[in-house]
Amino acid sequence: MRKGAIIVLLGALCFAGYVFFSLVGTEPVKVAETRLVRSGGRVLVEGEVRNTGDDTGPLQVEVDYFDRDGHSIGKDIVSVDGLRRGAAVHFKSSPRADDGVADFSIYLNHGRNPYGN
Repeated sequence: MRKGAIIVLLGALCFAGYVFFSLVGTEPVKVAETRLVRSGGRVLVEGEVRNTGDDTGPLQVEVDYFDRDGHSIGKDIVSVDGLRRGAAVHFKSSPRADDGVADFSIYLNHGRNPYGN
């Protein structure tokens, strides 16, 4: 193998390693142990938010509800105060009528980015 090809290969490997390392810590706040709770014709989602990185500002846990066909049938937003490094907090959405809720998804909203979108 020629010297130029080895240099290009090493450069590509270093770049790939840098990208992988950068992506490992991109989302330090994680949602864990979520579950759908049904009680008396009502439904809610509860779980835990954990911070594995630096202290955070306030964030919102957005819960989207879906029916059996995957159609969106509602959304709840739970506000969470800032989390310190290593902290965990339990969250619970507001109870809502069980209008055929079959599944849910969760999105963490950290607010606007520095570019305003």
